[in-house]
Formats: sequence, C-alpha cells, structure tokens
Amino acid sequence: MNFDVKYQPLNEIADVIDSLHKTPKYSDTGIPMVRCVDLNYGILKLDGTRRVSEEVYKEYSKKYSPKKDDIIITRVGANFGDTSYVGAVDFCLGQNTAAIIPHINKRYIYYVLNSKYGRQKMSEAVAGAAQPTLSLKAIRNMEIPRLDGHMENKVSEVLGNLDDKIDLNSETNKILEQVAQAIFKSWFVDFEPVKAKMNGEQPEGIDAATASLFPEKLVSETGLPEGWIQSEIGDEVTVVGGGTPSKKIDDFWVDGDIHWTSPKDLSGVQDKVLLDTASKVTEAGLRKISSGLLPIDTVLLSSRAPVGYLALAKVPMAINQGYIAMKCEKQLPPEFVLQWCVHRMDEIKQRASGSTFAEISKKSFKPISVVVPTDEVLSAYQKLVKPLYDAITSNARQNEQLSTLRDTLLPKLLSGEIKLEEENNLTGALA
Repeated sequence: MNFDVKYQPLNEIADVIDSLHKTPKYSDTGIPMVRCVDLNYGILKLDGTRRVSEEVYKEYSKKYSPKKDDIIITRVGANFGDTSYVGAVDFCLGQNTAAIIPHINKRYIYYVLNSKYGRQKMSEAVAGAAQPTLSLKAIRNMEIPRLDGHMENKVSEVLGNLDDKIDLNSETNKILEQVAQAIFKSWFVDFEPVKAKMNGEQPEGIDAATASLFPEKLVSETGLPEGWIQSEIGDEVTVVGGGTPSKKIDDFWVDGDIHWTSPKDLSGVQDKVLLDTASKVTEAGLRKISSGLLPIDTVLLSSRAPVGYLALAKVPMAINQGYIAMKCEKQLPPEFVLQWCVHRMDEIKQRASGSTFAEISKKSFKPISVVVPTDEVLSAYQKLVKPLYDAITSNARQNEQLSTLRDTLLPKLLSGEIKLEEENNLTGALA
C-alpha cells in the first residue's frame, strides 16, 4: 500500500486552547495545576505539581476541562514545545501552557509533535531570544503531515506499543530500585537482621547462610552491630571532582569519542544508571581534566544546580566540575555507596552552601559518617543487589534502543525511506 503525504494545519484537525496569562495563588494542598516544568514525554504525571484551591481551580478551568489523551504543550521558556498527554483529568492549566484537543487519532498528532519534524517546525516558529515563546498562532498553523486514516492508526498503534514497553521497563526499574533501597535500610540503617537474632528469631527475607554473617548483638557504646565500625565516607571511597576543557579549543571537543558528563545528563535519568552523555571529549580534552577517565560503576552525585542527582556510571567517563564522584576502590561496593547517598541525601543537601546556588564541596562531603559492615556482609549485600542493578541497566539500555526506534520510524515513513506495500509490513519495517 503506497501513500502520499499531505499537510494540514493543526487547527483544522484539533482545537488549541490557551491557558490564563497570570500567576495564580498556590496552596499547600488542593487540586494540581500543570505548569511548564511538569511536562515531559509521555503521560502527564501530577504527583509533583503545585496545588491550588477549589476557587482558583474553577477560575482556571473555565476555558478548558481536561479529557483523557488530550495533549498539553509548553509555550514559553527553554523547554517550549514539550508535551505530555493526559491520563488523570483532575487538574487545571497554569500559565504558558496550552491544550490540544485532536479530532483525529490523538496519539498520531502526539507523535508528530514529538518527531524531529515537529520539533524543527516549532523551533522555526519560536520568537524571542531571552525568553523563547511559541505563540498560539504558530501552534495552530503548524502543518501536520497526514497519511491515510488507517495508516495513521497503524503508525500510532506500533509507536504506542513501543511506548508501552518503555513504560513497563521503567515501572520494573522503579520496583527494583525500591527493593534495593529496602534491603539497604533493613540491613544497614535499622539493623533488622541483627535485632532478629538478638530476639532469637530467624531474620526475615534472607537464608540461614546469609543470616549467619550478621552479629548477634549491638554494641551499647555505639549502637552499631558488633564488629561494624563508623567511619567517614571520604575514608572509604576516593572522592574526586572534574572540570571542563575550554569550549573555544576545537582540539578538545571536535570528533571526541570519550564520554564527558555534566549534571544536565542526569536531569532526565530515572533509573540511577548513566549509559551515555550528551558531550564527548578528545584525548587532548581528557588530559585537561585532573580526575581523568573514571571507571564503570563510579558513583556520580551532582554537587550543584541542583545538589542530589545520582547515578552509577555504566561506561567509563570524565566529569565536569558539577559533580562529586566516588570511586569504589576499597571495601564498599558501588551499589552500597549509591544507596548510602540516597539514605543520607538530606544531610548532603544541608551541607551545601552558596549565595548564587547551593553547592556541596568535597571538603564538606567527605566527613559525612558511614557505617561500615564486615567484608562478609558487604559481599552478601552485593551478591543480592548487584543483579538488581544489572537488570535496571539492561532495561534502561533497551529503553534507549526502543526510543530510538520509535523516534526514527515516523520520519522514515514521511520521507518515503520506508515504503509499505501492505499494511501488515509496518511491524516488519521496524526490525
């Protein structure tokens, strides 16, 4: 089945509704209000949104009441054109956003807006240098490529299946991360296996051989399990910072193939594993970074703007000055150190200072206390938890591949690079 691509203005196949152009009074509790910062690819998530009162909600809902699978788009700021589609409908639109209510396949329009074609068209339509703004007129006039209706549905189905698999992998990774956190808290914060043995009980969730590795009493003076010690993180891992080779010197960057990360790379990472970096440096650039190339499973902690992004490096990489990196070259395994950071994050942030933005220095970070168990317990912990992070890493890698597949299919269809002679060949074209 061959087909021709035609183009149609968005406002002929969808309603585009603006939000109110004013800042509301927010509340500590109440109904979610969606702002630009709340929009990311996929289903709109309301758990982190600001809240407004019932009165404010009614005022901001006069022009638009959300319906499932409507599309919300940002109009202003660096993330103009970011979109989410509506799942839960109990919210109202904040300023600088707009709602798109499609009259054709909603997911098809969503995929067009998020395609390379869609992002390029929005970039061309943006006005304003200091504060990029995507006007309602530009959104409404955006030319949408149209296929045969059946083909639009088929494209949406296949791309939707890819998104569903990505979502499943992401949910699986959340569960695996929660399991890793629960084990760390049980063993190394609450000392549950030790306390169970003190009560003459078999510790829950671990076999007899593993339980035998835990001591049977807490030392009264320290409150720690017998044989465990309290140390400082700076004595147990190698703490390093990074740097940025001059962007003015091409020899440091052009054709570079060495991973170099800034905290921005972690801003969209949900799985606490970093597989790739937006920038690469050359060997000459790497020589300008005192910490050099860090090994796989270095623990990365953003030290400023903001403090607290976390990940395990899953490829060798260099870092910029916005990180505290922990090389696990001594007793503590990287999975332990990562979970220790999660557990001590409040203290880490409290130690940050700065007038322009909060930053924690290596000097302030190194004295933070850490409980160091015996080698046998640490080995048992890593044996239990490392497979969880191996699975998380595998799922994250698959998600990268699926995302690339999803993002490249539609442009290939529109450009004619993929020719479909039969409708059921679409799945085969993805291989």
